[in-house]
Amino acid sequence: MGTGPRADGGFDLALTEILDDGHRFVIEVGSEAGRALLTEVPHTVATQTDVDAAHRRSDEAAARIDRRVDTEGLPARLAATLEHPQWDDVAERCLTCANCTMVCPTCFCSTVEDTTDLTGDHAERWRRWDSCFTLDHSYLHGGSVRSSTQSRYRQWLTHKFGTWHDQFGVSGCTGCGRCIAWCPVGIDVTAELAALLTEPVDEDPNPTEVP
Repeated sequence: MGTGPRADGGFDLALTEILDDGHRFVIEVGSEAGRALLTEVPHTVATQTDVDAAHRRSDEAAARIDRRVDTEGLPARLAATLEHPQWDDVAERCLTCANCTMVCPTCFCSTVEDTTDLTGDHAERWRRWDSCFTLDHSYLHGGSVRSSTQSRYRQWLTHKFGTWHDQFGVSGCTGCGRCIAWCPVGIDVTAELAALLTEPVDEDPNPTEVP
């Protein structure tokens, strides 16, 4: 996803663990707040050997990544797949358990709950963590906007990899792989994207021949 494993911005302090010739961390300062914090921690200036070792660790981690997503023009390409038959295929496997959204580091869906005590004199409003995979999350007066598994999975995937760019200027996927690891039915989002971005095959067993 172009997000690592080495961070290139958006952090205060980035730590890389080094195990060569002793256990230590190479720390990169990414903000003034991080620099101020580092002054409160005992440390020494990293040698070039340490810096090179940290870069090697990042390169080794990157080399072990065996899943890839073609991100070139992904939001526009994904927007053209809304009627793709792959949505029905993945919906037959998805349990809408919300595991993927619960472990995702960028998901933020929430709902609001109002509670009152038995006397009716005290009321509280709570914001509670929720998921776009729950049926009630898209409930409006009269019913849920996304009542099918297909529509909820499509909402999650197209938001995470597509319209997130419109909101925040970056992808909503960090490439961490947690949604894959925690899916109880083994749905691999990289495989789903690859299938969605491939032209569907006409499986009509009796195609009409035109002379």
